[in-house]
Amino acid sequence: MFTAYKFRIYPDDEQKLLIEKHIGSCRFVWNHFLDFRNKRYVETGKGMSYRDMSVLLPALKEEKEWLNDVSSQSLQQELMHLDSAFHGFFKKIGKYPAFKKKKNGGSFSVPQHFTINGNHLAIPKFKNPLRLFMHRNIEGEMRSLTISKAPSGKYYASILAETGIKIAEPLKIEAGRSTGIDVGITAFLTTSDGMQIHNPKNLKKSEKKLAILQKRFSRKQKGSKNRNRAGVEVAKAQEHIANQRMDFHNKVLDAMLKAYDTVITEDLNVSGMMKNHHLARSIADAGWSSFVTMLKTKALSRGKNIIETGRFDPSSRMCSNCGNIKHDLKLWDRTYNCDICGLSIDRDLNAAINIKKFGLIQTGIHTDSGEYTPMEISLV
Repeated sequence: MFTAYKFRIYPDDEQKLLIEKHIGSCRFVWNHFLDFRNKRYVETGKGMSYRDMSVLLPALKEEKEWLNDVSSQSLQQELMHLDSAFHGFFKKIGKYPAFKKKKNGGSFSVPQHFTINGNHLAIPKFKNPLRLFMHRNIEGEMRSLTISKAPSGKYYASILAETGIKIAEPLKIEAGRSTGIDVGITAFLTTSDGMQIHNPKNLKKSEKKLAILQKRFSRKQKGSKNRNRAGVEVAKAQEHIANQRMDFHNKVLDAMLKAYDTVITEDLNVSGMMKNHHLARSIADAGWSSFVTMLKTKALSRGKNIIETGRFDPSSRMCSNCGNIKHDLKLWDRTYNCDICGLSIDRDLNAAINIKKFGLIQTGIHTDSGEYTPMEISLV
């Protein structure tokens, strides 16, 4: 099993310049070979493999001598990333690779020959080790390293380690140890047990502060130093919000996976929902996609089960008590009132109960009612 670690690093001025060189060189190599592959396909109808590109890299380094100032491993790794991006596109799990723009941030990979000694990280081409803040120990054998610069100007080292621990066997799926969850905007998450989790107040406060900073940024003259400084302030606020959201998601996930052995979710079409400009901002703020991705990763490592129900199952429109489909349910209807059996229930709770039913039916377990017993979950 692999575990990812992310640590803050504090490079000096000379090291910052070398980091920028690595990021810029890797971006150049990516764009050069993406352009080369595109043109070759137009001319011959053939693509290129990683090996095809790596054979051409030495000639490019002779032509662009400044590429020799950075680690050759990082440049080779960039070609592997590009090749993986194409594989993802052809398998329909990613978009067609795009050209990388020069921006205030970026990253480069170091696949080998890096070491950590105390709070110092040594990597190829860097004369002195980078100062590293290790807030936790790394368990297992380090396999790869990525150095990144955030738009806020902060630098990070992300390390992937192989623990040698086998993935736990999935636990038996039982109705009593299962829950359905409905993610929403009014409440971040509602379980089929009747529990609702809302975004924390500190996150909402930070989002208000970000809106003020973005307004200040938009009023600054383009190209001015004041606008650049305002842009950094916006980036810092965005990074702070991302960290708060990550912390919130981790607490919710840890609590849920402690309380349940099986979590049932909808297969949400988040990209399609984002096309609704009335909801796009709220959906992005909630971070549904990252939450579900983290849920799957954590559940796998703990032997817990994740079931996804069909994207077109009528979880919101179906009565969780009698099964009637309410075709005229509007997005702003927060209470589900059944015209057949008279059930009146919170819309999100109704959906969560149905999601649990749909998921358990997929495994051959049938539930015969919409009754639920509220469960207390602590996020502390």
